[in-house]
Amino acid sequence: MTAGAAPVSRLMGWILALLWPFTLLHILTGAYPPVTAAATGLFLVYLLLALATMHMAARALSLLLVAATAAVAWTDGTWDQSLSGFQGAMVFAAFLPSIFLLRNAFAGDTRLISYRDAVAAATPEQQKGQLLVGSHVLGSTLTVGAFAILAPVIPGDASAAHRRDLAVAAIFGVGLSVVWSPAFVAMAVVTDFMPDVALWKLVLLGLLMAAIGIGLAMLRVRTPQRLRLVFNGLWMLRHVVPWVALAACVIILASAVANVSTLVAASLTLPPLAALMLALQPGAIRRAALVRTRGNLDNMGAEISIVALAFTLGAVMLASPTVQQVVAGFLGPGIPSLLLIAGIVAIMMAVVLVGGHPIVIASILLAVFASADTGLDSLFVAAAVLLGWGCGSMIAPAGLIIIVSTSMFNVTRRDVILSRHAWTLVAFASAGIALLTLLDAVF
Repeated sequence: MTAGAAPVSRLMGWILALLWPFTLLHILTGAYPPVTAAATGLFLVYLLLALATMHMAARALSLLLVAATAAVAWTDGTWDQSLSGFQGAMVFAAFLPSIFLLRNAFAGDTRLISYRDAVAAATPEQQKGQLLVGSHVLGSTLTVGAFAILAPVIPGDASAAHRRDLAVAAIFGVGLSVVWSPAFVAMAVVTDFMPDVALWKLVLLGLLMAAIGIGLAMLRVRTPQRLRLVFNGLWMLRHVVPWVALAACVIILASAVANVSTLVAASLTLPPLAALMLALQPGAIRRAALVRTRGNLDNMGAEISIVALAFTLGAVMLASPTVQQVVAGFLGPGIPSLLLIAGIVAIMMAVVLVGGHPIVIASILLAVFASADTGLDSLFVAAAVLLGWGCGSMIAPAGLIIIVSTSMFNVTRRDVILSRHAWTLVAFASAGIALLTLLDAVF
């Protein structure tokens, strides 16, 4: 954020606090014109303020996305599709605040302190396994907030190697949750571009891939009875697991019953779920969660802007005859599924490794594959994007998972990205690619 932007950020927070319910009204009223017009105007003002206050790199990326969207719309004369895509992207103004509200409601549970104390009392090798499982469970709902809960388990006299190992375990756990959790932007974006893919199928397939990833990561934990360690880790979080499962099930059920996207389903169902959690907590903790959420609203400008603009670009590309013609020239049914799936995963990982934003490349890939007749089932296209997104999040130097985790665990990005964890990541990506290729061949 640029210097002197704090008052503007506070103003943006109040605008987002107003835009959030307006967006929900826009959804619930079926895009009733007066409500839609008010929400669109607020959203446009919000994005312009965000553009004026964000860092130079984020501003450059945002302007590039606007220019690319305008170029595609100008080529095909589909300016109306640009407006439609922009209005469709407004849902992020409700989705992301809803996620933060749920995250703060979870983080306020005092029983997490008991869990953290139990992990801190374990042996160094057991800690690696417990952080892997714990970060996966907590990360599926808290996302990067899981690091703030888990980082204090590190003893003050821990060696640099032990800090790195614990950071890697936590990063891997949270990264694996990206491939299945509806609480991540990744799942919301993928399912919105692939509306024919049932959310429950994608979640189950993602859980299977995550289980494989946890199994591979546990091989690096030098302790007997690894499976028992996994189940002990889940038992230690027995008060959290039901809420995680409930959040996922509520989103899946709402999406299926109301026939709406994951973005819409999560935006509508997570605030009531968070309200229920907060109602069961003491007043002081409840107030603290609401204060944190209000503070979070002040700092979402860059994230909402990039996500919304990338989403708009993808929507315009998806409706573009020119894009469809170009894609048809190099993507066809004759390409083996293995190459298509591996290509998606490799591109996602390579782009974020060099500093690219995952939602930008994911939106482009999803638009491209939705426009092409490759013979690859949409379920496996969506799963491949999530696999690449999850793997990329574990090595992206400019990604939120790496930035927050390395700060919390007091290690360098280079140490975690270039650690032995890289081989586990390669093994997981390869196993995921093989699984998706096999399932595509069978089904």
